Amino acid sequence: MMMRIAYLALVLIGLSACRGAEQAPAETVEPVGARTGHGFLYETLEGVREYALLAGIRGADSDESREALQSLLDEAGAGLSLIETEAGRDRYDRPVVIAMFNRAGETVFLDAEMVTSGHAVVWPRPEADARADLLYALEADARSAGRGGWGDGAFLIRAPDPDPLAQHLDSAQIIEGRVVAIGEARNGRLYLNFGMNWRTDFTVSLNRDDRERFEAAGLSDPSALEGAQIRVRGWLYAENGPMIHVQSPWQIEVLDAPEPAALP
Repeated sequence: MMMRIAYLALVLIGLSACRGAEQAPAETVEPVGARTGHGFLYETLEGVREYALLAGIRGADSDESREALQSLLDEAGAGLSLIETEAGRDRYDRPVVIAMFNRAGETVFLDAEMVTSGHAVVWPRPEADARADLLYALEADARSAGRGGWGDGAFLIRAPDPDPLAQHLDSAQIIEGRVVAIGEARNGRLYLNFGMNWRTDFTVSLNRDDRERFEAAGLSDPSALEGAQIRVRGWLYAENGPMIHVQSPWQIEVLDAPEPAALP
C-alpha cells in the first residue's frame, strides 16, 4: 500500500519547498493567456514570448479546464513567477515550469489549484515530479468530492480490459488493475502484464533507465510488483495490445502489494 503523509502536512511542504526549485531563481513574467488546462503563453520582462507547460499536471481536454487556468493567470497578472524545473524543456522546446503568485500574503501554486479544483490530474514527467506526493493527495480529495472533470466524466480511471481500451488508443489515460505477471527482455526492458496473453492484454513497459529512476527515488523495484494492484497513468498506444510506457516512477501508484510469504 502506498503510504502518503497527512493531507495538511503535504500542503505545507508543497508551499514551502520543492526539489530543484531551491536552486533555480524565480522569473517574474506577464501571462498572455491559457491555451490548455496545463499550457499557457507568457511574456518575459525582455518582451520574449514563450509557451510554458505546468510541471506535473495535465488539464482536461475541455473549455472548463482552460478557463480555470485562465482565471488563475488573470488573478496573478504581472505577479506571476515561474521556476524552471530540472526537466528544463520538453522535446518541442517548451519550458516545463512551476508557476506561482501571491494571494493575500500566501503563495498560490497553479498546479495545486488546478488539481484541487478537479480541472487537472497529476501527470508526472521525468525530472519534474518533485511535487507528486502533494498533488496526488489533492487529486484524491478532488476525485472523492467529484469536483471538475471528476464529476463531469472528463477524468476516468479505466479497467485494464484490452477491448474497451482499444477504443482509447493514442490518448492520455489512467488505468487501474492487478499485475498478473512480469516479463523481462534481454535489453532490460520490463513488462508488467495485466493478463495472461501478453500479445493482446494491457501492459506497462519500462526501459532499463526508467527502472533506475525507481531506485533513485527510493521506491521499490517494479520487477517486484507481480500481484500488486496498481494505478498507472500515461499515453496509451498499441504495442502487442494497449500499452503505457512509464518513464517517471510517480506514474505508478501502488494501491495494494501482497506481502511476500514463505512456502509452508
